[in-house]
Amino acid sequence: MTENPQAKAPAQFQRKTILIKKHLQYRYMALIFLSVLLAFIVVGLDMLWTVSKVVNEHPMMQPLLEEFSAMMPLFGIKIVMYMVMVLIVSAVVSHRMAGPIFKFEKSCATVAEGDLAHRVYLRKGDQLTELQDQFNNMAGALNEVVREYERFRVEAAAAGLQDQAGAVQKKVSEIMPRFKV
Repeated sequence: MTENPQAKAPAQFQRKTILIKKHLQYRYMALIFLSVLLAFIVVGLDMLWTVSKVVNEHPMMQPLLEEFSAMMPLFGIKIVMYMVMVLIVSAVVSHRMAGPIFKFEKSCATVAEGDLAHRVYLRKGDQLTELQDQFNNMAGALNEVVREYERFRVEAAAAGLQDQAGAVQKKVSEIMPRFKV
């Protein structure tokens, strides 16, 4: 397949907003946040159970349990700080996924409207770069098919098959009203 020489990648760009597809990103962020929170709860309860078991078997360790109880507010503050960091990291991670998904949605709409020369270019570090390559290959192949169709239509019209060529052109216009080669 031939590459479109006029379809060059634009200069490196930066997205201005972190939350591009809010619904999708909030779901990813919530999933990550809740997973980490569940891990904190499980580890905390396991530590509490282990310490209380040790204290029950060795009563002289009672001061250790009291020390842990006194440290609970500090432990709670640390958990809140960790969870804020998890939210920030999850926002960045979800941004790396949501940006390309948003770009693919817009690109699919552009191609569906008829711009077969349109290509997707993702930022360095974004996810789904393999999909970008496959999408661009698909759009290029589709563009070639439409060019062949146009050549055939012109040749059919020149050969005296204007009615058939016109009918095919009308059908294509119904399917893709603003297609561009």
